[in-house]
Amino acid sequence: MLTISRRLKSILLMLLVAIATSFCASKDFLIVNYQLPGETKIPEETPVSLVVIDSREDPAIVTKSAKMALKDFSGNFTLIVSQENQNDRLVGAFGLHSLIKQIFKHRLENAGIRVASGEESRETVVEIVLKTFKLDFVERKWVINISYQANLIRQNRFVAGETVTGSAERLRVGGAKSAEKIIGELITDVVNRLDLNELFK
Repeated sequence: MLTISRRLKSILLMLLVAIATSFCASKDFLIVNYQLPGETKIPEETPVSLVVIDSREDPAIVTKSAKMALKDFSGNFTLIVSQENQNDRLVGAFGLHSLIKQIFKHRLENAGIRVASGEESRETVVEIVLKTFKLDFVERKWVINISYQANLIRQNRFVAGETVTGSAERLRVGGAKSAEKIIGELITDVVNRLDLNELFK
C-alpha cells in the first residue's frame, strides 16, 4: 500500500504527463472566433438568399510550410461567434465554404436581414465570391490573405458590389493558437468592413 507521500508523487507524475501530452498533441481543426460588429441596422429589406462561390485559383487553404507547422490540420474549422455583452456561441464545425457562409449569415442577421433557408427561392440574393483564402508560415510568422467580392442581385440582375481584401501576420507563439487568433482577427476585419448600407441602398 502506497504511503501518502508516494501517492502524491504518483498523482503529480500523472498530472505532468497529462500536461506534457496536451502540449504535444495536435488537432486536425482550427478554431475561428468571429466577432460581430455593434448593432447595425439597414433600411428594411425582404429576406435574402445567401450564396457563397469559391473562385480561388488555388484550392489549398494553407501552404506547404503552414501545413507542416500545423501538422494534422484537415481543412476543417470550429466556429465561435462573439458579440458584445453576450456569451460566445459555439456554432459548429465546418469546411471553408460552409464557414464563410455561416459567418456572413450571422453578419446579415445582425443587421436585421433575414437569410432564407436553402429551400426558399428569393428574388434578392447576396452573393459572396471568395477569391483568396491562404494561410502561410514564413520565418516563424503566420501570414494570411483573404479577399472576396460581395454582390447584390435582384431578379437575376446585378445591382451593387464591393470588393474587400485584407492581410495580416503574427509571430508564432503557442503553436496553432496564434494561427487561430490571426485567422479570427482577419475574418472579423474583412467581413465587418463590408458596407451593407451601401450594398443595399
